[in-house]
Amino acid sequence: MELLAPHVAGFSVSSLFEAKLARRVLGGKGSVHMTTPGLRKEEMAELAGLCDHISFNSLSQWKALFPLVQDRPACGLRINPQLALVEDARYNPCRKHSKLGVPLSALEAALTAEPGLVQGLTGIHFHTNCDCRDFKPLLATVRRLVERVGGPLKKLSWVNLGGGYMYGPETDTAPFMEAVKLLRETCGVEVFIEPGAAFARGSGRIVASVIDLFESDGASVAVLDTTVNHMPEVFEYQEPPDVAGTAADGMHKYLLAGCSCLAGDVFGEHAFNEPLTVGSQVVFYDAGAYTMPKWHWFNGISLPSVYALTPEGGVVLKKSYEYREFETHCGGR
Repeated sequence: MELLAPHVAGFSVSSLFEAKLARRVLGGKGSVHMTTPGLRKEEMAELAGLCDHISFNSLSQWKALFPLVQDRPACGLRINPQLALVEDARYNPCRKHSKLGVPLSALEAALTAEPGLVQGLTGIHFHTNCDCRDFKPLLATVRRLVERVGGPLKKLSWVNLGGGYMYGPETDTAPFMEAVKLLRETCGVEVFIEPGAAFARGSGRIVASVIDLFESDGASVAVLDTTVNHMPEVFEYQEPPDVAGTAADGMHKYLLAGCSCLAGDVFGEHAFNEPLTVGSQVVFYDAGAYTMPKWHWFNGISLPSVYALTPEGGVVLKKSYEYREFETHCGGR
C-alpha cells in the first residue's frame, strides 16, 4: 500500500481496521472508500472521520446508520444489479438471496414509493465482476444500470465500479472505456474503479522447501514446509497454484502437499523437468493479493517470514514470526 499510494487516487476498505490502515498510509492526500455488510453503529463516528465515501450495503443499513454520519463522507448505496456474471456461487454477489448490495428491483421500488428515503445519496457502488479477465461483463452491467435507473443516476455525483477485475497488459480496454464514457456522458458522474488484485497479485510469492519425499498409491508426494493454510485461496478456489519451473511435459511429477494434518492440504500435481530432492525450493507465484490477509496458524505452523525485494535484486527481512506470537494469537498472555 505504501508503494502504491503515490500512484492511485486512494484505497477501498471493508472494515474499521482497514480504514485506519488506509488513512495512515495515505495521510491526507488520498480518498478512502468504505463498503461492507458489517457496518456497526458504534464505529460510524470514527469511520466518518477516516473515509471520504461510505457505500451502505442495504436500505435498512442506510436508514439506521446514515443519520449518524450525514454528509461528512459522501454517502452511497451498494447495488446488486441482479445480473449474474460469475458461475461459482461462492463469489457471485448477484446469487440468489445475496447479502451484498440493494437489489436493483428493490432500489427501483424504493425510488418510486419513498423518494425521500435516499435523501442525501450521492453515489452508487457495485462489485459484481469477480475474477473477470475482460471488461465486457462490466459494460453489460453499466448498460443495465443506465437503462433501469438512468434518471436517478443523473442526480448523483459518483459511481464506483468495484473490483475483482483480473486484467493484464493484453486485455482489451475498449469495453471499459465505453462503460466509463456512458456513465460520464449520460449521467455526468465521476467514476471510480478498484483494481486491487490486478495490481497486487503478481507482487508476492511463497518460497517453500521440500522436507519429505515418498510414494503413495503410485504418486510421488513432496511435502513442503508450508501449507494451504498459508495460501487459503488455493483451498478455497480449488485451483492449482502457479508454480515456478513446472512444465506440461515434465518427466518428474509430484503431488505437492502441505505439512499440516489436514488431508486436503495439497497444492495439486505438478510436473518438473528436474527431480525434486529434500531441500529443493518450490516457489508459488501470484501470492500478492489474498495470501497474507488470509493465512493463519493452523497446527501451530509458523507463518512465512516476509521479505521485500529491493530494486537492486536483494532481499530485506521485513517480518519473522516467533512462538510468542502464536501463543498470543491463541489467547495466551
